[in-house]
Amino acid sequence: MSKSLNRRQFTSMALSACAVIAMPLPVIAMPLPVIAAARRFATGTLYSFADGVMNLPVEMLFKDVPADQLAAGLGTTAPAGTMQRPVNVNLLDTGDRKILFDAGSGTNFLSTLGRLPAAFEAAGIDPAAITDVLLTHAHPDHLWGVLDDFDDLLMPDATYHMNRAEWAFWDSDAALAAMPAGRENFAAGAKSRFDKIRDQVALFDAGAAILPNIEAVDTAGHTPGHSSFLLHDHAGSVLIAGDALTHPVLSFRHPDWRNQSDMDGPRAAIARRRLLDRLAIDKIGLAATHLPAPGFGHVEKSGSVWRFSAD
Repeated sequence: MSKSLNRRQFTSMALSACAVIAMPLPVIAMPLPVIAAARRFATGTLYSFADGVMNLPVEMLFKDVPADQLAAGLGTTAPAGTMQRPVNVNLLDTGDRKILFDAGSGTNFLSTLGRLPAAFEAAGIDPAAITDVLLTHAHPDHLWGVLDDFDDLLMPDATYHMNRAEWAFWDSDAALAAMPAGRENFAAGAKSRFDKIRDQVALFDAGAAILPNIEAVDTAGHTPGHSSFLLHDHAGSVLIAGDALTHPVLSFRHPDWRNQSDMDGPRAAIARRRLLDRLAIDKIGLAATHLPAPGFGHVEKSGSVWRFSAD
């Protein structure tokens, strides 16, 4: 149960009451999002939901990479003009906890995103039952979905977990000053959501055990405190990567190439290489926000080259 009746719940009740006295209307069947995939482990079930897709110009993929090198790196998969980048959101159900990894974008970022609440409804999941939200970082497509259309918390009773350095950066005036032109709303949007979750936030440091069997992995560089989350499980561990790995070819074939959104390119490249080696050597499964839906797979290494294989 939520702690209080918020505007979203009140409006829903009011509409239901009005429906009792309203004239019947024709019902139009609309397709609803469903669970993209599920993986079962000894410690629980990991789900992947679709929050939507981002349609991005190809030139926004990687910074300072000449067009011919970009095309060569992509090979036959080179898109023309615009590419679709999915936004996958993971939920771990352990029985006593429902743990959400990132929250999608909500409806105030891009019109092609914000589908997570509908996906929850289609799957019969009550957002109020989510106990924990583990945030990889504070970019809009990972954080802004903590609020619903009425600016109330979508997961009102959850504890929100974030890396201490990530929180400190986006909660300061330095965030706005660091934003490139056109992305000032990233800082303003993060701060407004922080103000909503401030009383329910739990900060952690890199390497910390956040919850039972969940380790915070330092993948800073994309943002100052970007964190991935390693789910330890004797039946097969899985890493929730966030934006540490964002393209199914280039993030693996060219980990030194700077993602257009990496705030510290050299540090992000070091984090990618370290992460890829750990995934390949320790045979850890992968669940990633922007890899092809549902985002599940594993990493293989041949010589000095890594490769993503979807499960």
